[in-house]
Parts: sequence; C-alpha cells; structure tokens
Amino acid sequence: MLKVEELYFSYGDFGIGEINLEVNEGELVVIIGPNGAGKSTLLRAIYGLLKPSKGRVTVNGKDVHSLSPGERARLLGYVPQSHIPTFPFKTRDFVLLGVTPEIGVFGAPGKRHLKRAEELLRLFGLGDYGDRPYTSLSGGQMRLLLLARALMTSPRYLLLDEPTSELDLKNSLLVMQTVKRLTRKGVGVLAVLHDPNLAYPFADRVALMGGGKIIAVGKPDDVLEEELLSEVYGIELKLIECNGERFLRGVIL
Repeated sequence: MLKVEELYFSYGDFGIGEINLEVNEGELVVIIGPNGAGKSTLLRAIYGLLKPSKGRVTVNGKDVHSLSPGERARLLGYVPQSHIPTFPFKTRDFVLLGVTPEIGVFGAPGKRHLKRAEELLRLFGLGDYGDRPYTSLSGGQMRLLLLARALMTSPRYLLLDEPTSELDLKNSLLVMQTVKRLTRKGVGVLAVLHDPNLAYPFADRVALMGGGKIIAVGKPDDVLEEELLSEVYGIELKLIECNGERFLRGVIL
C-alpha cells in the first residue's frame, strides 16, 4: 500500500496540509481540482522530491525518504507534468535512462533492459522512433515517452502528473487504457488529471483537492457531484447522463 499520513508541506504563502490518502495495489486513484490546488506539489512530496515539514509517506510500510534510489525505482515510478529536453538522446536511449537508479550512473543496461525498452516503445506507438533524437518528438509523443521511461523498472506504484496533457483524444484514451491495464496486473496508480470526465470511466476512486487540502475522497459517482465540484471549481457545472455514461459540462453564461 502507498500511504500518505498527515502530510504538510509549504513554501512562501502556499502549502498543502492535512493530507491523508491511500492507494492500494491494483487501484487507480485520480486527483482532480482547480489550478493552484496543490495537486502537483502533493505528487512531488509523495515521491520524495519535496520533504514534508510534517507527516510521512510509506510504500509497503517503508518510508519513502529512507529508500535508496534503486529501492525507490522498484517501488515508485514518477512522470512529471513537464520535461525540458537537455540533450538529443536517441528515443530508445532516453527510455533506457529509466533503469539508471537500479544499475547506477556508470552501469550499462543489459539485453533484458533493451528488450523492455523496445516493448514499451511499441506499446505507445513509438516503435519506429527508437533511433530518432527524442528532442524531435511532439509534445504528445513526449508524454508517452516519459510514461515508457517510468515503466522501465516495473514499479509497484505509479505517480502520474497530467499524463494526458498535450495528447489528442486517441492518445489520451491510449494512455488511460494502458494505465488501467497496469492496475489489472497489480500496479497501484495515483494520477493527477486535468479533465474530471476522464475519471468517470477509469478511476476506482477520486480525490478532490482545493486550497491545498483534500476535500473529498470516494467513488467517482460520489465525488463527481454537481454542487460540490461547482463550489470547488468556482463555476456552475451540470452533470449529463447519456446511454449510461456521465459527463460534466460547464454552464455557458
């Protein structure tokens, strides 16, 4: 289990606090909320990039901040919201960088690592891009590549910050369907999503954030509710049902 207990973190005049959250193996928990709610900050604190001033994060009973880089890579995978390319690695080599925490900076990937990288490239429709500089990829392709890199160590839990950002409809669904398949193999996923409508068909549970705190956690049908979301997002929202599916739409004034 990935467990967050009484987590606090702050910088300047903004912070997150009173965060309690659990993600089980094989479960997809989606975090939603308006811009500035603290969603990305929470993911960075959970992964250990930010050290909380209070509280703790454990993975299968182990404190995240006590893990070695190799242990963390085997337990946690993290895909940030943005990535700034610094060197024109080949696309295949960029994915292989995902095993660095496991083999060390001076270690060399083996045949099994190369096989895994090729499998992941094909999975995300990038099989023909292996020898191309990854800096030549589109923004959407970069999102898929970052997810492939995070999966190189086959982590037990994934932290995804806006995994569908910059993706078209087809690739957004590809990513979410792939993530859902991972949960069926026992991987626990905590994902920040910009669009609450993606939570309906994919999330097992939804956590709604606002003002640096988690306001509600529960099944999608319980959290994605008109009155609650309208208050948190500051806009009137209507729930539409069609052919058994539910959608949220903002009211045009």
